[in-house]
Amino acid sequence: MAAVLKSWLVFVRVLCLDWLTGETCTRAELRDTCAGALLGALRPFLRDETP
Repeated sequence: MAAVLKSWLVFVRVLCLDWLTGETCTRAELRDTCAGALLGALRPFLRDETP
């Protein structure tokens, strides 16, 4: 899981630097993209609690 989180942090850093230099999307879109990427990356580690 540590490798997944480190990879996500690199992704966020690159995305934020790109956003700061070009503002290619809105702040809300950037936030949603970063959060969605984190959830997607952690999905295999989360327990499925549906019966």
